Amino acid sequence: MRRTAEDTAATRAALLDAALFTFAEQGVAEATLAGIAGSAGLTRGAVYHHFADKNALLGAVLEQMWDTVATPVWAALDDPARPLRARLQTFAVGWLTALHTDRRFTALMAVSMQAGLPNDPEKKKAAGFHEWRARLVADLTPAAADLAVDPPTAAEHLLAWLSGTALLAGHDPALVPRADATSVAPLLEGLLR
Repeated sequence: MRRTAEDTAATRAALLDAALFTFAEQGVAEATLAGIAGSAGLTRGAVYHHFADKNALLGAVLEQMWDTVATPVWAALDDPARPLRARLQTFAVGWLTALHTDRRFTALMAVSMQAGLPNDPEKKKAAGFHEWRARLVADLTPAAADLAVDPPTAAEHLLAWLSGTALLAGHDPALVPRADATSVAPLLEGLLR
């Protein structure tokens, strides 16, 4: 039976989705490829067709799912025509909303906190944080006059806030601040003039 490119993409997406939730619920160490395949309604052979092993699947989950779930949140920063305060507020509230309501987002947070890839996991995680920091600096630099600190410092503080709220969500979602303008006001006041 010949498979179409759409079938192949759908199978891969189903495996990534099943792996994300299995890793989040069972833990990376305890999750099995057979269990992930079963959750996706597929065979273990389908997993091996797309991924060499569990570590390759975990790497794909971490790399590809971040793009999927975080892109809508990060899009709030992409309109330099909007005032910086409005962009940052929309971004921060969107981040908190995702932590409270998006199952994929919170599962990805949980997997990211526990994931250990055998080939230098700390460097991979650090590279992701460096990418986020660089993106924040790039988004903040055009509006540097509105910042209370220089763009790199503001980006570092935003990154610390993002990481902290993600850590809270991974441990106890009830500790995550409400997703509204009042909850993010202290963050904004510390960054903006």
